[in-house]
Amino acid sequence: MTLPPGTFVPVAGGAMHARAWPAPEGGSGAPLVLVHATGMCGAIYADLLGPLAGQPARDFAIWLPDMRGHGLTRLPATPGDVPVDWLPYRADLLAFLAAVSPGAPVRLAGHSFGATVAAELAAAHPERVEALLLLDPAFVPFDHAPAYAALRAAGEEPPNPMAEGALRRRPGFAGRAEARARLRERGVFAGWPEAALEAYLEDGLDDDGGLRCTPGWEATSFRGVSTTLAASLAALRTPFALLAAADGSTVGEADFAAFARHPACRLAARVPGGHFFPVTSPEAVRPRLAALAGLG
Repeated sequence: MTLPPGTFVPVAGGAMHARAWPAPEGGSGAPLVLVHATGMCGAIYADLLGPLAGQPARDFAIWLPDMRGHGLTRLPATPGDVPVDWLPYRADLLAFLAAVSPGAPVRLAGHSFGATVAAELAAAHPERVEALLLLDPAFVPFDHAPAYAALRAAGEEPPNPMAEGALRRRPGFAGRAEARARLRERGVFAGWPEAALEAYLEDGLDDDGGLRCTPGWEATSFRGVSTTLAASLAALRTPFALLAAADGSTVGEADFAAFARHPACRLAARVPGGHFFPVTSPEAVRPRLAALAGLG
């Protein structure tokens, strides 16, 4: 599917880039916003949302923003400035929502880190989010979070294999052709549809083949992994659904059960596939997005 147009949304400190399907003329429904995973960009979910954008009943805008340090967004992202518990991302998302839907709530979805940021924003600002879809949220497991937070508060660096792995990544490629050849069927990109890989190459790499989300910023983001999602979940009142991966999920069974028994939870289910199932198996996610958007 052809990527929807990109646009820059002014926010404090710069501008956030987003791929977007504008609302049809006269459309006044609550926008649908999906927040991407760490190291990625909004464009990779275009195939997931495109069929919804084409439905005649759609009366709302669809937004795929790039978060700070990702994609084409123009906001400061200095490696080492640890975004503790991803609070700066939450602030950025809140500013983005205020810009694209001033004075009215949105339907909000997120994948991986994006799901956690979305959930924590909905808990802190329930007036901004009328419904929520969480796709394999990433966070420190609830039973480990207090010890992890205590280390962080003491100025110690908790073990973080994801951050260490990010720092070992190459900063880029000789160009998009080399990146395409090297990334296809490798690592997290294994099993990706061609359109999703091309979308990543378009917005995730600069014109010279460098990673727009640099290894240093990706590691910084991983180090800010949330320890506060259990508290946010306790405060959450927004109706939500959770889809978690069947294989290698970021949501362990005990935490999955905590989501499932929450009074605001409308669905908690495992989806076949790994952590990137929203990209590799969009047909398994699209019905829940349609329901979130009032099209299902």
